[in-house]
Amino acid sequence: SLVATPVFDGAENEELAGLLASSRPDRDGDVLVNADGKAQLIDGRSGEPFPFPVSVGYMYMLKLHHLVDEKIHARSTGPYSMITQQPLGGKAQFGGQRFGEME
Repeated sequence: SLVATPVFDGAENEELAGLLASSRPDRDGDVLVNADGKAQLIDGRSGEPFPFPVSVGYMYMLKLHHLVDEKIHARSTGPYSMITQQPLGGKAQFGGQRFGEME
């Protein structure tokens, strides 16, 4: 259930802790979110847990695999389009950035 409270005259810590405890999801008996609302994140590459629990939402956990190291792309020379003689687009085709002028 959703809870909305006024800013300065809202719910007490005990009430929020009770709501959090009643809505905590678990997996195979392991609690995914602790009493503070923080989750223990695990490094996807090494499998080791990060040193401290982190307060994040589920969508942020799903997007952790979008790291810069996997997205960076550069080229000095590479394939060109037969028709336009411009570099192919995208990392998958080993493409490059297009440079040009505006009228």
